[in-house]
Amino acid sequence: MVVVLHGLRDSFESTRRCAGGTFDRFAEGGAVVVYPDGVDREWNSARKAVMFSRRVKSVDDVGFLRVLSERLVGEWSLDPRRVFAVGFSLGGQMAIRMVCDAPDLLAGVALISTTLPAPSNRVCSDLPPIPLPVLAFHGTADTLAPWGGGTVGFRVSPRQRRAWFGKGPHESVPDTLEWFAARNGIEAVPTVEWVRTGSGWAARTDYRQNGCPPVTGYTIIGGGHEIPGPRWRRLLPNTTVGGGLVAADVIARFFDLNASE
Repeated sequence: MVVVLHGLRDSFESTRRCAGGTFDRFAEGGAVVVYPDGVDREWNSARKAVMFSRRVKSVDDVGFLRVLSERLVGEWSLDPRRVFAVGFSLGGQMAIRMVCDAPDLLAGVALISTTLPAPSNRVCSDLPPIPLPVLAFHGTADTLAPWGGGTVGFRVSPRQRRAWFGKGPHESVPDTLEWFAARNGIEAVPTVEWVRTGSGWAARTDYRQNGCPPVTGYTIIGGGHEIPGPRWRRLLPNTTVGGGLVAADVIARFFDLNASE
């Protein structure tokens, strides 16, 4: 089962649309694809900073996703050892929260346009870590979740100087990958390989060590705050489902979602 978590102010419909319907293809390999909606279209995630709805911080989204997953696994007779989370933007922050607070529920996570909150901005339990495979995608031109980290946020309008919505401090993409690798017990130096993605390039960073779940990150040169796929026009204007870098296809291969569930 694959649980797809939407971004801030998004919904399951907009997430499916932004991905060009590619996440639905996980079902072709036998997986059940779930698109839950958060309260007020937000999540009580791994980030302390509040964006719009302060009441979200009183919502037990970890408990909600646990009950939802366990119920669907039971009703559909699915393998509880094959539950994956895919999160875009704030949905990625929620996936990180699940890694911290409910690692026993997951078999792996994929993060899109998401970096780890800095320690002062992070909500993460003291539970013993359970190593999990981690896959990440991030564009170098992402202004909402900068590749290099730092204190970030956005204004609804340049003219509204007081309408600032802060996300708080975050780690860089390299530091995020290193954090997950250390959590998985990986001490080996990562390898980096350049990958052609249609008309552009991506740098794939791999953390690998025998006996440890892998951590892989794709840095997309010129990529923005978006889901790499057929609707991704900024870097790959002529991309189709079969060409360029499609996040859903990489996720399916990484987690072997084409295997019979």
